[in-house]
Amino acid sequence: MGARDLNNTAWRRRSAIRERLRTFLDRRGYDAVELPTLEQTDLFLRKSGGELAARMYSFTDPSGRSVSLRPEFTSSVVRAYVDGSLRGPLPLRLQYAGPVFRYEPSADGSGALEYEQLGAELLGVAGEAADAEVIALAAQGLALLGVSGHRVRISHVGVVNAILEAMGLTERARVFIHGNLGLLRAEGGAEEARRRAEALGILSGGRARRLSALAARLDPDEAREMVEALFADTVAAGAGQRTPEEILRRYLKKVREAEDPARVERALSFAVGLADAAGEPEAARKRAAELLAEHNLDDGLLAPIDRLFDALGRYDLMGAPLVLDLGATSGIAYYTGVVFEVEHDGVAGAPPLGGGGRYDGLVKALGEVQDIPALGFALSLERVSELLSDGFGDADAPSAGRVLVTAQETAVGQAVATAERLRAQGIPVELDLSHDGDAAAAAYAKRRGIETIMRVGRDGSVDERPA
Repeated sequence: MGARDLNNTAWRRRSAIRERLRTFLDRRGYDAVELPTLEQTDLFLRKSGGELAARMYSFTDPSGRSVSLRPEFTSSVVRAYVDGSLRGPLPLRLQYAGPVFRYEPSADGSGALEYEQLGAELLGVAGEAADAEVIALAAQGLALLGVSGHRVRISHVGVVNAILEAMGLTERARVFIHGNLGLLRAEGGAEEARRRAEALGILSGGRARRLSALAARLDPDEAREMVEALFADTVAAGAGQRTPEEILRRYLKKVREAEDPARVERALSFAVGLADAAGEPEAARKRAAELLAEHNLDDGLLAPIDRLFDALGRYDLMGAPLVLDLGATSGIAYYTGVVFEVEHDGVAGAPPLGGGGRYDGLVKALGEVQDIPALGFALSLERVSELLSDGFGDADAPSAGRVLVTAQETAVGQAVATAERLRAQGIPVELDLSHDGDAAAAAYAKRRGIETIMRVGRDGSVDERPA
């Protein structure tokens, strides 16, 4: 079904990862919080985007509300801040851990359902210094666990959006280009992106362009009359649940916002080059500057990237290399600035270990009167666990030094008293309930990895021996 059962060894391993990362974040001022597993579905639909929405587990509760198992934590953190339950002086540093639920396609068709995230959010601070702090947390936290070989891939939604805006694209076209950056990396991706743009009316033929130019020269009332005359029969019939008024308004908006095909083609060409420019930060930045020059755009558009890497240079990332990849994209729509993923080739299928980014518009979008800057990250504990040694977490297990207390049935009371006394001293103790004799107790202790057996007599005397 996609959810995993954990035996004791796996549970202790996961717990050790969680506790060490929690301590790491606590020492950097991030306070632990707990958030509900169930939230109203609308919380995740408002700004997260269609890609995440398609992977959510949603249902109607007995009261008729649409609710969802949380697919990520950030929206819940912001909702709690807006509601007032997580209010505090800014900047506010918070950490969390727990399961998230989303469908992840897999080769066997089962799809992952539940996995555990641990992450942190920093609310109330703008700028590259805050971006660098959060990126460093992700890189350093993994190194603290003993992970090596991971790298941080960095993109910047704000920079890419500013470049596309400088090319003269409307918001609709910018969203389209940004949403298809991943496609543009693939062979034949540019042609597929063009087909999608044509289907959405972002790339259109000559007739549509002439209609757009005509609508632009008319005042709103004249433009409306033109559309009514052209599509009188369609508008009168309606379409589904939309009213004729809605049909007219939507079509007129689409006509007025029709793109200049030359600008869209130019932006697609630039985006293809951007997708190919990923690499070591200095080299990737140089290639991005060359692309800007080829399109007669100002190199100053890359200034946020320069400031970010300057800020990151103040941190010891403990061997984790950085990759600048302005052609990278995220499946979550609320990011507005830096976006990053932590990668490792040692994870099966090479999915990211985690990632995060800046979401400066989310607080206001979820109901706050005044927006505040914010960013965060989360790690997948399952994926991190794959990279750790087999013995990770063993030192935190109580099996070392564990004692088996055994006795004949006539001395059970004395055995219980002995076990309780040892437990009060902090010694892990199992009580033998089988009363099958010394040989059986020794065999059981060996299977369990217990080092010491204490046999208790009816008089309370204790015979201690190695297992």
